[in-house]
Amino acid sequence: MSRRDARGATLLEVSIVLAIIAVLAALAYAGYAQLSARTSPQNAAADLSGALAEARARAVDRQADVWLIVYPDLDPAGQAGGHGAWFLVEDRLRNFGDAAAPAGQLTFSTFSPPLDIHPTADQGRLMDSMYMDRYTQRTVRFGATGNLAWTGIFEGLPVSDCSFCSGAPRRGAIVFRGDGSARFVDGAGQPVIPAGNGALNRAASLALTSTDGQREYLFAISAPVGFVDTRTNR
Repeated sequence: MSRRDARGATLLEVSIVLAIIAVLAALAYAGYAQLSARTSPQNAAADLSGALAEARARAVDRQADVWLIVYPDLDPAGQAGGHGAWFLVEDRLRNFGDAAAPAGQLTFSTFSPPLDIHPTADQGRLMDSMYMDRYTQRTVRFGATGNLAWTGIFEGLPVSDCSFCSGAPRRGAIVFRGDGSARFVDGAGQPVIPAGNGALNRAASLALTSTDGQREYLFAISAPVGFVDTRTNR
């Protein structure tokens, strides 16, 4: 063994190795950040699509109402000015929309993120929730660019971040029923009756977009049968 081998690595050699590791780590992080920025809108759209499908399936399976509550502008602190949020609530007693529900039970009128979002155990449960601000780098929000339009059975349906939302903060809900149909309510809990040329066209719309405006995801929900269609430019 040489004298050099015996004394080990020098401080300069260790510094060079650490510098190389730091450069590689920075390059890896930059690549991950770019990938996350591209995939977050796609992940958000997949999550919302899954929530819509789960809501309808759960309503039919349990013969209960399932509410998908949408806040197009909410942040995780419950304030306006965020990228939006949605919440999935099972309403076993079908009284979540009643203004005069029994004392202690959560209703749509008292539903208030981020704290007052859990029904009582006998009433139902919060099945899922998601804030758009929590996706990596906040690269997705409720919104529409105007670059996409519906064709086919939903042709002419206005594109909107939430066509049934109103109030301050803006909100609304899609209520899936046990027969598979859906209804829409505005921020005050009042029915929203969409106009259309036929049964399938009586629909409401949601839209997500990337913050750079390059990717857009449209959702159409038909009231009579609860059918959900999507369109994207990704």
